[in-house]
Amino acid sequence: MAAPALLLLSGFAAGPASASTTGLESCPKPPPAQKFDGDGTLPISAATKRDLRQSGLRPTLISPANAFTGRPTFPLRKASLSGKVSVVSLRGGFRLAPRKAGPRVRISSLKLVIRSGTVPVVNAVVGGSRIRLFNVRGASRKLDLKDGVLNFRSGSARLTRGSAARLSDLLGLRRVNRLSTGRNWGRLSVFAARNNKVKDPVAETPVEPPFLERPIAAADITSATIRWRVRESFIRYVAVGAGTSVAEGATADPPEEIGGAGPLIYGFSFPFTDGWVAPGSEPAAIHGGGKVGFRHCRNTINFTVADPEIELNGDADSRLIFKVDGTDGTAFPNSRAVMVQLIPSLATKTTDGNTTTLSGIPGYIPQAATGIFADFYPPFFPGSVDAPGAEFSHFGSVTVTYTTG
Repeated sequence: MAAPALLLLSGFAAGPASASTTGLESCPKPPPAQKFDGDGTLPISAATKRDLRQSGLRPTLISPANAFTGRPTFPLRKASLSGKVSVVSLRGGFRLAPRKAGPRVRISSLKLVIRSGTVPVVNAVVGGSRIRLFNVRGASRKLDLKDGVLNFRSGSARLTRGSAARLSDLLGLRRVNRLSTGRNWGRLSVFAARNNKVKDPVAETPVEPPFLERPIAAADITSATIRWRVRESFIRYVAVGAGTSVAEGATADPPEEIGGAGPLIYGFSFPFTDGWVAPGSEPAAIHGGGKVGFRHCRNTINFTVADPEIELNGDADSRLIFKVDGTDGTAFPNSRAVMVQLIPSLATKTTDGNTTTLSGIPGYIPQAATGIFADFYPPFFPGSVDAPGAEFSHFGSVTVTYTTG
């Protein structure tokens, strides 16, 4: 699907093709846009996931809903936008089914209704009947009637009294496990655009980060290996298009079968160029070469990351920097940018003589780097794993081995 909201995953403007300083091959011209395009996302909150699990229930998506981007995503069916009433209908849905034997409930044909002066609601077909499923509070709403664009973001979708009771009855939940009125199901976001009259999202180009200052007592790193494992859902997403590529000395890991997807490459290694480490192992800087490309022409994703810089300087200041270059809908000016923040204290560290290995340093999207992803991935703040969007913001890991002397 070519939903504009999904275009934001790449983190760059979805505008016309632009020249690339490293000669990226432009994607073929996409087909004309449909009358309306867009989608909705509704990730289930951590608390609701826990309650469903305790009740023995497992939610699954109904096609064409999918989780290619890491969030449950529902393609747009149709939309009607006006100042008084806007209605956006979504395709697909989800099921609630017991992990063992028992009744299961189908929830489909979600429809967001926004009336002037009232709380937005989501209607849905539940167990064969259409009911008011959610009241949606606290959303950011932007409606451009001239261009026909609705951007409805991060509203708290809460079960109504009727839907909580109906779902509990259909699922045969006992009193202690019944769903409660006002239960926050998750954060609903909906994007809808008429024809192709959408203003291109503008890539926020961050200021190039300064290089980590080398202490006087630092020792040269004589050899190192650098491996980056990318977020699995993002790899599965771009694999629907041309997927990934390697160049200039970067190499790809063997394909893996994960989460029901076919064999895909999730990890990449980069040749070492230079580096240094201070006494006591931090701060340290390990630099590499090579290039990895991500390409999904249907959604105009077409960019590369090159020349990794790993900076280890405590959990607050460790990061992975790439030179990012893009074209087509992912235009970016071939400049250095912080892709992910790193948490070295959560890695597995081993030392053998002059050789140190940090395995699986987790990475996440920091506040300063959200512009690279056009704010599609929300920032994650360490220590707040229960915050909305925290789990979604993790973005792979880095493993590095380096030797001194």
